[in-house]
Amino acid sequence: MIFLELFFEFFKIGLFTIGGGYAMIPLIKEAVLNHNWLSEAEFLDMIGISEVTPGPIAINMATYIGVEQGGLFMGPFGSFLGGLIATFAVILPAFIIMLLISIILKRVIKNRFVQGALKGIRAVAVALILSAGITLLSDVLFPISIANGNISVSFNKTPVFIFLLIAFFSFVLTKVMKKKLQPILVIVVSAVIGIVINYLLILPA
Repeated sequence: MIFLELFFEFFKIGLFTIGGGYAMIPLIKEAVLNHNWLSEAEFLDMIGISEVTPGPIAINMATYIGVEQGGLFMGPFGSFLGGLIATFAVILPAFIIMLLISIILKRVIKNRFVQGALKGIRAVAVALILSAGITLLSDVLFPISIANGNISVSFNKTPVFIFLLIAFFSFVLTKVMKKKLQPILVIVVSAVIGIVINYLLILPA
């Protein structure tokens, strides 16, 4: 049943991911692709949408996938139930773990085994976030397409061009104009540049 699958997959993601939302991306990708909940292109789009909407990226993605898959199974009520279940499942492990930690951590925080474990966890968190970044970069720059059973890999120049424009904009704003770089401004400018470039790219020559 789809609701049990949603709960199990997102509970597993929440339980075994260390390092926050970005570290969850590889596990979420594996789950949605294995269950055919999203295509790879849709997954990349959802990362972008989750980034510009309020809330943690992993929760936003869990809610969206739950809403979509639940709706396919039971209509509007299924959408509501699927979104609720997926969202609850992904945050439940963190709630349980933090509740336990708040009870026992103060008593054992100075223990050398606990300190060693925390150092290992920090290293894993960095590795998971780095892995997510590399995965996204490769998927965006080198998209894989399948046509007539043939698999081809191409180089997508558009993200590189957008990145260079944003980097130039940031340099002018911070170094030339001596202004503070606002994350919201960067998101808005990036969206505008992306719309303009993609609009120009689909215009006839």
